[in-house]
Amino acid sequence: MKKKEQAARTRAVLVLAAANNFDRHGYDGTSLAAVCAEAGTTMGALTFHFRSKAVLAEAVADEGVGALRRVRAGRPAGARALQDLSSLVLDVVTTLRHGVHARSAVRLITEGHVVSDWPAEWRDGVHELLERAHRSGELVEGVRPGAATQLVLHLVEGVATEARLATPSTRCRT
Repeated sequence: MKKKEQAARTRAVLVLAAANNFDRHGYDGTSLAAVCAEAGTTMGALTFHFRSKAVLAEAVADEGVGALRRVRAGRPAGARALQDLSSLVLDVVTTLRHGVHARSAVRLITEGHVVSDWPAEWRDGVHELLERAHRSGELVEGVRPGAATQLVLHLVEGVATEARLATPSTRCRT
């Protein structure tokens, strides 16, 4: 069991180091040597766990998308849809701001190096809340749920970009 635990720790350290590098430099600007150096491990250990940079990027994206899915999953429906939406957006923004896995996942997806259905899931969840708000009369008259959905998505996309560009001292690295 000890070897499995060590392997899991090594893999997690490599994924974190890769997330940090993809977050800072993007896919094209990240080298496997830099990931190994930051992880304090060898290229052999990296290639044991990940057969290529693309597979490593997928692992990083899986971690980050998983963190973002957990924000959305299991959220109880409150009495007020806009309050639920505000809470959801705040939690996603916090995850993007402080979670390097989530930030790097969004960057990898945006750059086109990883394919993920997360944007669709996010869009659908936001749209459902805005439709609910529209039906309950919470939205200002004339505000269309589709247009409001696009606005929220662009806002979060901007926050993701801003979080990635923030100085390292203003964000966490987990």
